[in-house]
Amino acid sequence: MAIPPVLLKEDELLQDETTSSAYETARDISKYLLMHYGSIEDAFERPHHPLAPSHGLPRRLSEVLELVALRTGTSVSSVLDVGCSVGGISHALSTWVKDVVVGIDSSVRSIEVAQSLTRHGGGTFSVAQLGPFFREVQVTLPAAERRARVEFEVDDACALAAPHRPFDAVILSNVLDRVKDPELCLKQFTDSARILRRGGLLMVACPWSWYPEFSSPETWFGSSSNGTTSEQVLKNILSADLDLMLEKDEAGVLRQNPREYDYFEAHVTVWRKR
Repeated sequence: MAIPPVLLKEDELLQDETTSSAYETARDISKYLLMHYGSIEDAFERPHHPLAPSHGLPRRLSEVLELVALRTGTSVSSVLDVGCSVGGISHALSTWVKDVVVGIDSSVRSIEVAQSLTRHGGGTFSVAQLGPFFREVQVTLPAAERRARVEFEVDDACALAAPHRPFDAVILSNVLDRVKDPELCLKQFTDSARILRRGGLLMVACPWSWYPEFSSPETWFGSSSNGTTSEQVLKNILSADLDLMLEKDEAGVLRQNPREYDYFEAHVTVWRKR
């Protein structure tokens, strides 16, 4: 039996990485690997943890898109996963999408980890415990012959390269509040059929946690001066060209250590392009 590759070593988590850019540090990669691929036991280490229902966000988002595709009779042979991080949503999608899932992210390190995991069908990585201690987690993907093809590329979410053929569906998960121009990012899917075909599905999942280190406040959706929310602005932008098929909240959690977790609730909408 082949030895799974090491995606992230313990000594990488011990190194001082204060100069690394956002989502490039070893600790960030480790947290997202755990959120995207880890089991409930890997994440919480004890049964009946109060945050256990928030586990498995990538799988749940994939299931929401699949449900809307079935309800609307939308054939989904190809999906673009924008802001894919280490690829958990892409791999969840591959269990039901017919042909290909393409994940893109601006983080070179995240894409390299996703590519290695895909190429080898799994791998191991270290997660932080209390103090200077770490624990190894192993991930195994379903057999490739049972899944759609999965590819990962480095790309800018606000200036996506045109595919040979437009996608049947696009997912933007936890990305709009992390790009420099969120409206420009969305316009790529509304103003033409270059990336998302007519009749295709667009999923937006976002906790709307705006920070000035990612984008200027002038670009943020919503305003306290006129009482508009991020959710309302999103709907105003998309409703001119797409129809809202589903709206709900989905919880997620990032583990810092066995006693510290970052909990969030993503606002999830799925749209069909006219």
